[in-house]
Amino acid sequence: MPQQSSSDPRPLAEILDEMAVAHLRQAAESDRDKWKDFGRTALECVLWPCIGIACIGWALHTTDLAYGKAAFYAGIAIGNGGVIFSLLAAYRRGEARGDW
Repeated sequence: MPQQSSSDPRPLAEILDEMAVAHLRQAAESDRDKWKDFGRTALECVLWPCIGIACIGWALHTTDLAYGKAAFYAGIAIGNGGVIFSLLAAYRRGEARGDW
């Protein structure tokens, strides 16, 4: 419980109310930041597979076997690796924010 200094003539209830309002405002900002980050991560988790599918699609349409194999495996790596990277980055950002 906060100690009331002799220079602050306000009643303790008023000080506690101000602290509660400040805490609620900080909690709302924290929730907003968390949900923005979740949305960003969800978009990234959709974007990476789309890029991977585009690479695989190009691999299916190319006539050179070496380029086709390279594009196919690159598409697999980009699609799966991008999602894993996005999720791990989101976890790291959440740790830095103190979400979990």
